[in-house]
Amino acid sequence: MSAQSKDNKDNMSNPSVVPPIGSLLVAEEYIVPQDLDFALEHQKHGKGLIGEILVRIGAVEPGELERVLNIQKKLTGR
Repeated sequence: MSAQSKDNKDNMSNPSVVPPIGSLLVAEEYIVPQDLDFALEHQKHGKGLIGEILVRIGAVEPGELERVLNIQKKLTGR
């Protein structure tokens, strides 16, 4: 498990912290941790949001990303 994945799992156990979209996608089983690690590495060398990168590489469908973004939005209370 990468350090980033561990940090993301720790965030999910703290209700005051809204989990990053990548962690939510893993938790909802839309992607595997390796997809998230790949997207995070790709993000370091380029531009783009994690969700956009995951859609671009075919790891997640746009509709699936939208569903998880809505979950994230509800967690923020907005």
